[in-house]
Amino acid sequence: MKKIKYLVVGIAALIGSIVGINNVVVAEGERSSLTVSPPSQEIVLIPGETYEGSIKVSNSNDSPTDLSYSLSIGSFSQKQGNDSKDDYGTVDTETVSSYNQIMEWIELGVENGVVAPNEFDTIPFSITVPENAPAGGQYATIMVQDDTKRGDENGNITIESKTRIAVIIYAEVAGETKQAGSISENDIPSFLLSNKLEATSMVKNEGNVHAKASYVLQVWPLFSDEEVCTNFESPSESLIMPETSRFHVEECNLPSIGIFRAKQTVKIFGEESVVEKIIIFCPIWLLFIIFFVIAAIIIWIVMRIRGKNNSSRQKNAGLSE
Repeated sequence: MKKIKYLVVGIAALIGSIVGINNVVVAEGERSSLTVSPPSQEIVLIPGETYEGSIKVSNSNDSPTDLSYSLSIGSFSQKQGNDSKDDYGTVDTETVSSYNQIMEWIELGVENGVVAPNEFDTIPFSITVPENAPAGGQYATIMVQDDTKRGDENGNITIESKTRIAVIIYAEVAGETKQAGSISENDIPSFLLSNKLEATSMVKNEGNVHAKASYVLQVWPLFSDEEVCTNFESPSESLIMPETSRFHVEECNLPSIGIFRAKQTVKIFGEESVVEKIIIFCPIWLLFIIFFVIAAIIIWIVMRIRGKNNSSRQKNAGLSE
């Protein structure tokens, strides 16, 4: 085995000497010092006018080398649960629809650049809106890719990072827009085996502009008004693209075994759905204890009945003699 190991190492070294020491190894996200801000921009566009904006590309984390980067334009939408409910609302940068026409309207000030350690570049961009642009939402991403080639401490191997960061453009073209939504699911489980309560909902944006849905979950003990879990003051929110649905899970960790009251309120545009339920939290180990106790009581009752029957038979047998 040692001979085989040495042979493999020798062949690898020979190949390395022939190919050279500047082999490029592609590594997703390897040691990237790239940061981009802001992560998203919400803007209003006027048909026939041009919007001017910018993003910042930084070389952070005290990087010892210059950062090379390139920029491109991509689409932005949300998946619609082809595999599972959890896919509803996840980011989709591949599908292109009528809500991604803005990709053709964006012009970048530069397509690539180099930024020194602990410095940043300001990248301008413009959006020229056609006169006949449809009113409503338009969405795209400005993708920034780290193209820096980095060597190891000996300078023998060059690693090319393929980290990409997207700045999401949420644009609304001025004009007649449609704001409508519906809530097809709003549910709280009635029985829990663990203390983790998950209230679920499915919300659909039926309009032509993006919208925020809000979620409030409140939980009280059965006979008390002191909340054990609430986000009433700061409701959770999720952004929903036009003509898409989004599945949401709101969580709460119950403090103890018992019976609770729960209420979930979901809103989008002018629509509101409220559901209230009684929740029993009984862990599985307690179920086993209850089962064994009940089984023991049943066995004890059966044994008592059998004992009484046997005593009655013996007494009747003695009287007959």
